[in-house]
Amino acid sequence: MAEPDPPVPHLATIGGQRRLIVDGRPFLILGGELHNSSSGGPRAINEAFDALAGRNFNTVLAPVTWETIEPSEGEYDFGLVDELLMSARRSGLRLIPLWFGAWKNGTSAYTPSWIKTDPARFPRTELTSDAPALQVSPFGAAIQEADSKAFAALMRHLRTADAKTRTVIMVQVENEVGLLGDSRDRSPSAARHFDGEVPQEVYGALESHPDLRLASLWDERGCERQGSWSAVFGESTTTDEAFMAVGYALHIQAVAAAGKAQYPLPMFTNAWLDSDIDVPGLPLTGGQQPGTYPSGGPLPHVAGLWRQFAPSLDLIVPDIYFGSFTDICRNYCGVAEGLFIPEMRRDEQGAADVFVAIGTHGAIGTSPFGVDSVHGDEGKALSDAYGLLDCVASLIVHHETVGVHLDDDHPEAEMAFGSYVLTARRETGPGASVPVNRGYGLIIQVEADVFIAAGRGLHLTFRHRDGQHAELLHTEQIAGRSPNYEAIRVLNGDETLGGTSVVLDSLSPSPPNSFPIPRARLGVGLVRFRLHSLT
Repeated sequence: MAEPDPPVPHLATIGGQRRLIVDGRPFLILGGELHNSSSGGPRAINEAFDALAGRNFNTVLAPVTWETIEPSEGEYDFGLVDELLMSARRSGLRLIPLWFGAWKNGTSAYTPSWIKTDPARFPRTELTSDAPALQVSPFGAAIQEADSKAFAALMRHLRTADAKTRTVIMVQVENEVGLLGDSRDRSPSAARHFDGEVPQEVYGALESHPDLRLASLWDERGCERQGSWSAVFGESTTTDEAFMAVGYALHIQAVAAAGKAQYPLPMFTNAWLDSDIDVPGLPLTGGQQPGTYPSGGPLPHVAGLWRQFAPSLDLIVPDIYFGSFTDICRNYCGVAEGLFIPEMRRDEQGAADVFVAIGTHGAIGTSPFGVDSVHGDEGKALSDAYGLLDCVASLIVHHETVGVHLDDDHPEAEMAFGSYVLTARRETGPGASVPVNRGYGLIIQVEADVFIAAGRGLHLTFRHRDGQHAELLHTEQIAGRSPNYEAIRVLNGDETLGGTSVVLDSLSPSPPNSFPIPRARLGVGLVRFRLHSLT
């Protein structure tokens, strides 16, 4: 009798948080995204996967582009998709394809030539400026139909080619959509929609999400339910952005629904964020005006419209390079019922933010960008972070967990766990006053008095919640994966600062100090400890 196929990966709520379920168990994505052209040929794919060896990734995010799978209309070539599947399996990695279809980073660069050369059938956006239109309009029926057909063909192929292994665990639909160069598409097809009746579903979204920017305009103008976009909401970039959000969401809903009809994997789309940083000549920093960042993309202030008009998306997620990492995570947890970060920094700052995303905000995973071009020690912090997180991944799902990232702007953090309050500060050497630049990690409460800490450059101290003293009863450096940890050594004395602290060694050299007695730097990054309250 043939073995049944493994279950299809899916999202489930466990302990009040969304989790990705792979092979019937929660799966924490320790991912990395390849450069845009790294999946453009068999040799490039093999070189990219080889570059990830030994760096503690368990998942790769890789582009699958419309131009390569459908070079002629209706004729499909999945050779590069199969190469990605084989390379992932050979490397023992899971795969998340990124569908670069009608849009990638606000333009239509990855559409096939038969799309680009037929603007009569596939109209472009039009801007108030004379700048050339590099994107197809989301208000064209032909582009929606063609994109949906191609994506459905891809998902049908994955259903057949990957049924026995489930190498593919999620799929991204498009990439950082939205209009660049203007707040609204001015093309004839877009104008017809803008001047026509506002869809009734918009009003439902405003009532369900009163925090939307558009909701305040609606309220100011009397909450009318009939008329064009400008008649109901007035002329403003806020109105324009909401209009574009509905247009893009409807297109992506059609694409995602067509794909899920073939193979119901979890699907998400990602956002190019706005930002307080606005550097002339560097548009990728975001800016504050729609059109400087992609107008209509799935940002928090229009996310309620996206949820209304694109229900086939399981997640709406941010790409985070700038701004307050914690605030962005919190905003997306609030609007998307789950968090995944498919693009972020790959340096030590990014490695530290991984612990916050996973530990504090319950992210199903993270994926720094451009991981296949890391050289030397540049990727050391991320590889180390993923190695530590792999050791505790199964605990995070079922136990209270908090992540921390300390630097000069945030020098300490307090965390309450049941009867205890833990204080995290950055590591300093004996007699030193200058801490390491960055401390980060997460703390997991596995029993009432037992904790596991994973991270780098942290000192942890403790007190009872009522203000009484708490002390360490037992501290040990551990290795391996839960529940089969190996005790490396009992820690005490200098390595616990006289039994008062848990110390997670940084990866950087020892902080400068003039104290004549050295403390052993044992590379401790994973510690289990038991507390006792003197009450």
